[in-house]
Amino acid sequence: MPRNFMDMSPTAALGFLVQQAAHIESHVYEKKYPQLKYTELVPLDNSAADWVEVVMFQSTDARGELQFFGPNSTDVPTVDIATSQGWHGIKTAALGYTYTLEEIGRAQLYDVPLDARRATAVRDVTEQGLNKTYLWGRGVGEGLYTSANVTREAAKATLKALVADIPKNGTQPIIDFFGNAYNQVYLHNTRTVYRPSDFVLPPEQMQLLQRTMLSTHNASNYTLLQFLRENFKDMAFTDDILLSASLLDDSGNPQDTPLKDDRMMTYCKDMEVVKGHDVMPLQFLAPATADNVNFKVPAITRSGGTEWRIPSAAHYVDGL
Repeated sequence: MPRNFMDMSPTAALGFLVQQAAHIESHVYEKKYPQLKYTELVPLDNSAADWVEVVMFQSTDARGELQFFGPNSTDVPTVDIATSQGWHGIKTAALGYTYTLEEIGRAQLYDVPLDARRATAVRDVTEQGLNKTYLWGRGVGEGLYTSANVTREAAKATLKALVADIPKNGTQPIIDFFGNAYNQVYLHNTRTVYRPSDFVLPPEQMQLLQRTMLSTHNASNYTLLQFLRENFKDMAFTDDILLSASLLDDSGNPQDTPLKDDRMMTYCKDMEVVKGHDVMPLQFLAPATADNVNFKVPAITRSGGTEWRIPSAAHYVDGL
């Protein structure tokens, strides 16, 4: 019986895998993925070099006061500049996929490409992990939704209760609900220096606003969300499942979340206020083997997560 002789030495297998990996990675990078919320909500800064350890920054504050003086006076007041320096650490995260010698041998024998689903899974899981890193602070400290330096308050009434009371109290309490959060940032925290740009709510509360119709005779086809957007013309309304305290996984089981209650956030989305350090995007490294039977293709990414530089330009409302 004729036999098919193939060179399946570890060197030959690794050479075949290198060729296949290059094709797989090109396909993974070209594939379009649904955008997770971190790219939409966190201003990302990729200006730092790939292997930088920390990102340094300086802040300055001018001190002085304008004074009036007589025509013959020579005592001109001056200003002074106070400078402070800070830093933010960058970390490396890794993930990878593997093939066995048998899988590589069958691909060579039948002249078929290696399955790309594992590389795709690396990309998917990495994006999901970065989403939690930037928004929750998972693995790096603070996140967009979980900074200890951002002011927070407990809601006096839930949105569901306020919506249920519209027939009796009208929509003014709901406008006040959002207006108070807005003013906490604009008037109280920053004294009109920073104007909020975004409200971010859990999906359940956003759906409530979207499906609630105003009952007044001249706005019968007007939803509560449309009404709020008319009253807060410069604000974006966005929803995110990571703001839900009752977050479930794909199996319907509760996920580990840092939030005790559903949370709403309002903030000024500006890189001067908050930024994400997206230092190195996901990169696949050269395949390698430790035992000549299992071949691993590692991938790494480097990030500093979210850094709040002006946390007073944000506010959390819990229990909404």
